[in-house]
Amino acid sequence: MTPRRPRPRPRASTQPVLAPGQLRALVLDHLRAHPGLDFTPAELANVLHRSRGAIINACRTLTRTGAAVQTHPTPMRFAATGRHPAVPPAPPDAAVDT
Repeated sequence: MTPRRPRPRPRASTQPVLAPGQLRALVLDHLRAHPGLDFTPAELANVLHRSRGAIINACRTLTRTGAAVQTHPTPMRFAATGRHPAVPPAPPDAAVDT
């Protein structure tokens, strides 16, 4: 019988857990720091060291609120708008008890 190899452990993230709405603020800060440029979710994920899926969700929320605009459908690209609405708060069900 062949010995079983141990299963690899999932990699622990070295990034701290963000509070609700904090990733949207980070994404918006980056977009505003580079006016006139647009970014793919992968580019934002690499810069902010967060998952691409989380970045996509943040960008879609920012687009719905008017803080960002999707500049290209495929591949998705996002840029800050000229308007400066506040970062939308997290929905009430996303609150974290401390």
